[in-house]
Formats: sequence, C-alpha cells, structure tokens
Amino acid sequence: MRAPAVLFNVVIVGCLGGWAGYSVANRASHNVIVQVQQERDLALVREHELRGQLQETLTARAALEAESQRLQTNLTERLHRLEELARELSRQTGQEVVPPPASVAEPVPATEEGPIE
Repeated sequence: MRAPAVLFNVVIVGCLGGWAGYSVANRASHNVIVQVQQERDLALVREHELRGQLQETLTARAALEAESQRLQTNLTERLHRLEELARELSRQTGQEVVPPPASVAEPVPATEEGPIE
C-alpha cells in the first residue's frame, strides 16, 4: 500500500513541477514577446522618421537642382550678353575679339546679384 501512495505522490509532484516549469517558461516567453514587440514598434517609428527625412532630403535636392539649373541659365545668359558687348565694343574700337577656347572656359564665381542689364 505504501508503493501506490509513493507513486501517486511522485506523479502529483511531477505534475506540479511540470505546471510550475510551464508557468515560468510561459512568463519568460511572454516577456520576450513583449520585448520583441516593443523593439519592432520602435523600429517602425524610426523607419517612419527616416522616410520623412528621406522625403525632405529628396525635396531639398530637387529644389537645389532647380536652383542650380536657374543659376546655370543665368550665367549662360550673362556670358552671352558679355560676348555681345565685347563684339560691339570691338566694332566700335576696331579691335578683334578672340573668344577663349570652349574647352578652357574658366568657372565663373556664383554671386547673388541680379542679371546684368
């Protein structure tokens, strides 16, 4: 009679141990899941912020490209006007104007002045 009672106690203790182990593992698993979800949420927020920054950067880049094109056009117009003035001056003075070779054109420093009139 003692053997069935011992066996019963071993089974009960085993069940209690299994339940306690399962509870601890379940709690730990839940904590890990919560931590991973928080990390995912933070990553999503960061991704959203980075996408916003990327959009701002692309918008700024487009604006800079447009401004660069405007400045290039402005400088080209100024160059043409200067060439016309040089030709006119050469006709008035009777001197020949020799344009610089196209491959050796010196860069013109950018200024914030309006067009030459």
